[in-house]
Amino acid sequence: MKLFLLIFITLLFASKNCISQGVYNNGANIIFSGAAQMYIDVVGSGHYLSAAATSGSITASATSSITLLGNWTNNSVNNGFTIDGGGVVLAGNAQSIGGSAATAFYNLSLAGNGIKTLAVNSTTVGGQATFTGILDVGTSTLNLNSNRIDITNSAVGAITSGATGYILSETNTAVNPSIVRWYARNTTGAHVYPFGVASSKIPFTFNISVAMGATDYVDVSTRATAANDNLPWAGASNFAAVTNMYSPNTPYIDGSIPVVVDRWWDITNSNPVSASLTFSYRGTENTLTGINAAPALIGAQYWNGSSWQPSNAVLGSAAGVSGASIGSVTTPVVSSFCPWVLSSLLNPLPIELLNFDVSCVNNEAVIEWCTATEQNNNHFTIEHSIDGINFTAVGTVAGNGTSVVKHCYKFISNSTIGDINYYRLSQTDNGGKITTFKTVALESCGNTSDNMVLTNTGTKQVGILVNATEDAKIELFVHNALGQILEVRSLEIKKGYNALAVDLSHVSNALYYISVYKGNVLQTSKKIVVSDLGN
Repeated sequence: MKLFLLIFITLLFASKNCISQGVYNNGANIIFSGAAQMYIDVVGSGHYLSAAATSGSITASATSSITLLGNWTNNSVNNGFTIDGGGVVLAGNAQSIGGSAATAFYNLSLAGNGIKTLAVNSTTVGGQATFTGILDVGTSTLNLNSNRIDITNSAVGAITSGATGYILSETNTAVNPSIVRWYARNTTGAHVYPFGVASSKIPFTFNISVAMGATDYVDVSTRATAANDNLPWAGASNFAAVTNMYSPNTPYIDGSIPVVVDRWWDITNSNPVSASLTFSYRGTENTLTGINAAPALIGAQYWNGSSWQPSNAVLGSAAGVSGASIGSVTTPVVSSFCPWVLSSLLNPLPIELLNFDVSCVNNEAVIEWCTATEQNNNHFTIEHSIDGINFTAVGTVAGNGTSVVKHCYKFISNSTIGDINYYRLSQTDNGGKITTFKTVALESCGNTSDNMVLTNTGTKQVGILVNATEDAKIELFVHNALGQILEVRSLEIKKGYNALAVDLSHVSNALYYISVYKGNVLQTSKKIVVSDLGN
């Protein structure tokens, strides 16, 4: 009886209009002793309000509790509690945590019905000194509402939730302000951020293997976008804004990339840390189509500040889900934390070609290009054409496998023929998949061959006229109109003037392309018409 009398006397002096206002703390310190309890019903307004510009506060005991069915508002000049201890239970329907000052809760439990809305930034749960308090979401929804909540308890169990309870972080802006800041400090283990949306739980797990320092934290937010949209792209916060979502099968159009799940995760760590990550998403957010559609494999990729880290197969993958299912992807241990997405393994955000340039130096074609990122890149192939339609490979350059740093390449070709030459770049990955990039034209670079000329010398024949600088072997390639090689002839030329005739009487009357190589260097090419009447 003495216990409850102490509380009653304290409230008598600390409160104003208790029945209509709930509890109005006009600058007093409400002191709890032992297992004392305060129950603020919804009779009248039923709220807890600490008056503006006062020093109103609560001194909790280790086992005391406050159960509130209305809103929690702290307008005082402090964080609401003088010491760690006890807990607050929000047990009403729709409730808010707000005020002009953020409250520092020790234990905070969500119960009752309706959504609990955070209406002030930097609200903390877990304690101010002991850091052992718990946020229990229960079966409720905590809407961050474009605000940040700080969990000061570093333990992996500092946030708990029931089967249907979750934290709502869905603010679809380039920089998502609805953040859970968890002071993981120097702990390791699986820190589960129980995110969710629209009655679906999509937790994110940050499983720390190499810890940070005693005051460090990890910020996480997540948001869905419109279907098959991915807009807006992640903006600039503690990372450089995303500038592209390039895919080999889609152009740079508004971020509408049909190979990326419609959800973003922003992860920021205050100090270096290593952890594996588990991303969860709703099946309805997997709008990938065609060969990329569920159950095709999807994997994780992140933006490193200037380009996409493209090795989603290396960074963990899983079969995609659709509809009402919840899917997830778990990465191995990583140490880079930026905006993340989940993308198709068949069409990841791959090589980003920064430039492809061809210039003429000393009558040779100097071909240069740079990449921002590469994925499983085995090699590049440089192709040459005299008509811009039919191309022949003139060389290869080894790639850099999987890389997220800039690489530049150069290839010099003396395969220039006539006034206009065309060059094209393609890339082959380790699985044999070929991606072809743009074509560029080079004008008037000169002819570095042995003054070789191809002619139709008569009915179904092609002639080779060459003033050779040395004895050599040459190869003549016969291509059809589709550029396919029909046959290869090996020939010998002697130093000096040569006039060779090659019989084509066995081929059908049609249009053909003839190319002649010495070694791996194209000497000349020509389009000819083979017919009974010659050309």
